[in-house]
Amino acid sequence: MNNKLKIISGKYKSRVINIPAKSILRPSKAYIRETLFSVIDVSLCRSSLDLFSGSGILSFEALSRGIDSATLIERDSELVKFIQSNITLLDIKGVTVVRAKVEKFLLKNDLSTYDLIFIDPPYNTTLLNETFKILKDNNYLENNKFLYFEQAKKDVKKYNEFYDSTHTALKDLSIGDVSYTILINKNL
Repeated sequence: MNNKLKIISGKYKSRVINIPAKSILRPSKAYIRETLFSVIDVSLCRSSLDLFSGSGILSFEALSRGIDSATLIERDSELVKFIQSNITLLDIKGVTVVRAKVEKFLLKNDLSTYDLIFIDPPYNTTLLNETFKILKDNNYLENNKFLYFEQAKKDVKKYNEFYDSTHTALKDLSIGDVSYTILINKNL
């Protein structure tokens, strides 16, 4: 049995995507997506990078709101198949789905410029820290415009050491068991 998520605004508003019923999947809730896209200025963004993309809902929202291209990185083959079927269902262009571990993709990727980067790794792992380190060390943050990341509320580690030199927090909130942060590049 599959679950469904609704795109909340833009070109694909009210369209529904299918997602598998997997315990490891925690799609960003509608109210968090609404906050995210009311805070960032999508008109300044042409491309996005969705790390640990899961359902792909953040990229689908961004594409619905007008970005030109999205690159989604997901290592789970079942989730990749669902993302690809949803791309076909919505007839979305400009999407690249890569089945890979995030760290391997980031280290091998030739393009380090994405206007909008989403980071939503599995909780209770070291993946958020490792991802931030790779992003910083490989200059992904220098030219990035907006950065969004989620973490478990009980994760008390501060990640600002990775982005303080390039970004400023626009919003840093906790809702339920999730904390999320929206950052803007200091050069904007």
